[in-house]
Amino acid sequence: MEPKHVSPKALLLWRIRLCAAALLLSFLTSLTLAVFSLPWWVCSGALAAAFLFFYCFYYPIKYKKLTYAAGRGILVLHGGVFYRRRRSIALSNIQYLSLFETPLSRLLGLGDLMVHAAGGTLYLPGLDKQTFALLEKVLSPGEGEERP
Repeated sequence: MEPKHVSPKALLLWRIRLCAAALLLSFLTSLTLAVFSLPWWVCSGALAAAFLFFYCFYYPIKYKKLTYAAGRGILVLHGGVFYRRRRSIALSNIQYLSLFETPLSRLLGLGDLMVHAAGGTLYLPGLDKQTFALLEKVLSPGEGEERP
């Protein structure tokens, strides 16, 4: 049960979403505030600082610390940027799996896995199709087969 990272394309996807959000917010800032006024400079500076923080610091650390492992009857997800978080679900409690894809994530060959279980859910972002197929085999019982 060795921990595995999500796809490296997940970091690219997060950064593309961040760029789209920053572009929209900068457009709205320029649209609503007088250009080169003091409020415009404050909002633009805060937006640039937030963009650089997420692009250079938050998302790379999130990617580095986001790992998962499945085996020995349990699915474990490690994550967290400012503090470590560990979530685990017993395989016998899993009810069903959901795969979510946006058009952009589908273009990159990624999807987000939602594991629904008795007592909670577990969200695993940035999985490629092959990893999802392998996890589906591990996490789902075979046809007519019961979990221990």
